[in-house]
Amino acid sequence: MTIHEYFSWFDDVLQTTEGMYRLVPAEKLDWKPTENSFTLGQLIEHMPKAFWFNSKVIASEEWPLKSMREILVSNRRHSIANGVDEALEHLRTWSADFKHAVQNLGEEKFQKADVTTPQWGTLPIWRFAVFVLEHHLNHKMELHMYLKVLGVKVNTGTLYVR
Repeated sequence: MTIHEYFSWFDDVLQTTEGMYRLVPAEKLDWKPTENSFTLGQLIEHMPKAFWFNSKVIASEEWPLKSMREILVSNRRHSIANGVDEALEHLRTWSADFKHAVQNLGEEKFQKADVTTPQWGTLPIWRFAVFVLEHHLNHKMELHMYLKVLGVKVNTGTLYVR
């Protein structure tokens, strides 16, 4: 996968995410489906924050949090978004930062350099970049289910149709 091909996929995924953010009921940011889940506000802040965090990983090829435990504890400390508009702005800004970090690698480094992660050990940067979108897609589906449970009219088209 080239950087150009990756960015094409990335942009397709993010386009429908923005539409889903616009469906989030502002009065439900403190709601969560279970005691151990993110609140809706934490979820819509976690998704863009992951792009910010992973832009640092891609740029330095070093993982700031050294264990899965550190990652999980950090995730549970996410602040709640100060509204849907703020979360949407973070999504736009931090996803752009991530793309910028990938672009700065250049094609050869994207294809051939490695990064070390707590989850899988050392893997190619291109594969880590795919993981970043997989992570986003997992939480995007989680957001879809949150909205569905809250009675917001969402369907398969909400996830995939641009």
